[in-house]
Amino acid sequence: MSTPNPKQIPCPHCGNNPVNHRLMYLNEFLEQVISPYTRLMEKIESKVTKKLVHVFLTPWIYLAKAFGVWRYHSDKSRTPSERSHVIWEEAEKRGIPMEGVEVWGRAIEQHRAKVGNRWYHFESLPIPPQFRHETFARFDSKAHLKEFLLSHRLPTAYGGPITTYDQALEIFRTGTAPFIIKPRSGSRGRHTTTHIYTEADLRRAYDIGKQLSHFLLMEEHLVGSVYRGTYIGGEIVGNLRGDPPRVTGDGVSTLSMLIVKKNAARLPRVKEFVMKPESLLFLMRQRYAPDTVLSAGVTIDLTEKVGLSYGGYSEEMIGDTHPEIVRILKAAGDAMGTPIVGFDFIIPDATKDPHGQRWGIIEANMNPFIELHHFPLVGEPINVAAKVWDMWKK
Repeated sequence: MSTPNPKQIPCPHCGNNPVNHRLMYLNEFLEQVISPYTRLMEKIESKVTKKLVHVFLTPWIYLAKAFGVWRYHSDKSRTPSERSHVIWEEAEKRGIPMEGVEVWGRAIEQHRAKVGNRWYHFESLPIPPQFRHETFARFDSKAHLKEFLLSHRLPTAYGGPITTYDQALEIFRTGTAPFIIKPRSGSRGRHTTTHIYTEADLRRAYDIGKQLSHFLLMEEHLVGSVYRGTYIGGEIVGNLRGDPPRVTGDGVSTLSMLIVKKNAARLPRVKEFVMKPESLLFLMRQRYAPDTVLSAGVTIDLTEKVGLSYGGYSEEMIGDTHPEIVRILKAAGDAMGTPIVGFDFIIPDATKDPHGQRWGIIEANMNPFIELHHFPLVGEPINVAAKVWDMWKK
C-alpha cells in the first residue's frame, strides 16, 4: 500500500472548505500589519491620488490582458460560487449585461455589470459606486468588529484579540467557560475551536488557530443556534438559522446509535454525519464519547461545524425573528455605514425577546453568502440578490 502524500490529505480544521495554510497565514499577517496605514490613506485619499493610482495601474492591467493572462467571459454557468450565480441570474432578469473575469482560463470572483452606459467592476456582490469600500471593509476583522460592538454597546461575548498564549490564559482565567478561539479574519469556521473548558483544551485550540493566522480572537462561547442576519440597503432582509449536526437522547441509545438514527432520517440535501477524529475530540471536550447514553431530552452538538454539508440544518426565519433582534441588527448596520453586511450571531431562541437571553454578534461579513437565503433547507426562500440590485435604483 502506498503512503499518502501529506499535501493531499485534507486539513480537518478547515473542514469542507480547505485553503492553503501558508498563503492564508501570509495574507492575514500582511492584512493586520498594513491596516493602520490603510486607515491613514483613507483619511488623506483624494480624487488626485485615486487618479494617479488609476493612471499607473491601468496600462499594466491591459498589458496582461493583451498577453492572454486574463479575459472577460459571458458564461453564467462558470461563476465560481452560488453567491455570484444568483447575482448574475437577477441581473439577467433586469436586463443588466454582466460578464465574469477568468485568469489563465479559470473563472474568478471578479465580475463587471453594465448599469446605464457604464461598466462597473465588483467582487461577487455589486456595490453602488457612492459607497467607499475602504470605509467598511475593515469590519471583516473580528478584532475591529469586537472594538466597534463594545464602543456602540451592542451585544457581544466577553473576550478580545490575542497573539500570545499568555493573553489567551488571561481571558481564560477571567472569563467564564466554555470559550472559543478563531482566526481574526477568514470565514466558514476554518481553524475555529469551540467548547474550550480546560487549559489543555485551550493550548490545543491556540495551536490550531496559529496554523492559519498569527492574529487570533478568543471569547466566551455563546450557546445556541448560529444565525445569519443579512443587512442590505438599510434593512434586515433575511435571517437564516444554521445548526451543526445534533442528536437528542432517549435515555437508552448510545451516541453511536443516535447518529445512525439521525443519518437514516435526514432530509434531502443534508449530508450524512461521519464521525472523524476531530469530532471525537469535540465530544471529549464536553465529556462525551460514542458509547455515552444521553439522558432523555438532552440535545448535544456533534461538531462545531455548521451547515448541511456537515449533516446540520438551516431554516429561513426572518418572519419569526423577534422585532427587537431585527432592530438591534439594523442599528449595527446603520452605525457601520455599510451597504451590505452579513451579521453572524448566536442566541438560544431568535423568536423570543433577546433581553434576558445570553447572546451576541460574533462576526460581520462584508461580502456575505447571500445565496443562503435563496436555498434554505426549511422556510420560505428570499430573493436577496434582488435586494442587492435594488440599491442601484436609489
